[in-house]
Amino acid sequence: MGIHMIQKYDFKINQRIKVKKSKLQLGFTLVEMMIAMTIGLVLLLVIGTIFASSRQVFGEQEDNARIQESGRYALEIIGRNVKQAGHVEVPFTGFKVAFTGTAISGTNGDPGVPDTITVQYDAAIGDNDCDGSPVNETGKIIQNHFNIDAVNAELQCYGQVSDAPTVPGAPPIGDVLLSNVEDLQILYGIDTNGDQSVDQYVELPIDWDQVVTARVCVLIRSDKTNIVPNGNYLNCNGVTVAVPADRRLRRAFTATINLRNRINGTP
Repeated sequence: MGIHMIQKYDFKINQRIKVKKSKLQLGFTLVEMMIAMTIGLVLLLVIGTIFASSRQVFGEQEDNARIQESGRYALEIIGRNVKQAGHVEVPFTGFKVAFTGTAISGTNGDPGVPDTITVQYDAAIGDNDCDGSPVNETGKIIQNHFNIDAVNAELQCYGQVSDAPTVPGAPPIGDVLLSNVEDLQILYGIDTNGDQSVDQYVELPIDWDQVVTARVCVLIRSDKTNIVPNGNYLNCNGVTVAVPADRRLRRAFTATINLRNRINGTP
């Protein structure tokens, strides 16, 4: 009888152990799975948001760096030509003290239309116009036309090497110097009393011989679209303008350049 009772007791214990093991082997309940999935989705959303935000910031910084580089390049190449405007190449034989062409001239477009600028100077052997055409003999004059192709947003330059000064006019279609340039605006500093100092800035001088400086502004945009949120930016006229639908990053760059050959003692 004692042995039988012990066997029954052992049997009950074994049954309880099996029941506990079976409970331990059960999977997640539906509620537990839904909670786990919700937590996972929240984590994915947070990670995705951080990644998208970081990528946007990186894109803005990268495009801003390229815009700055393009702005510096545009002002450098136009500024270099403005500084050379009216340069006199003194010949080995003969006598020449003044430039015989039109050192600087340009056109002023309607509001919203880019300006143009044309410079002329005596060339030395080894010089090149903005198209890259070399000067292989003395007595030549270089004339460079700068304008904006508004349709393709490109800064263009048409160069010409000639024996005698040509009459400046509207720049023809030239070679592309830089892409993503939307605007070119120029103000000319004129000296009305001959003291080599700017008396006022005008959009279109009556007498181009009075021009001693040029204030050049270029508007550069980013190559990528959908970079910045809706907002405003300052254009070359200092006017606040709404960001267009392309949401490109835009920045205006301005520099004032002296005509070295009209101002004595300038660097």
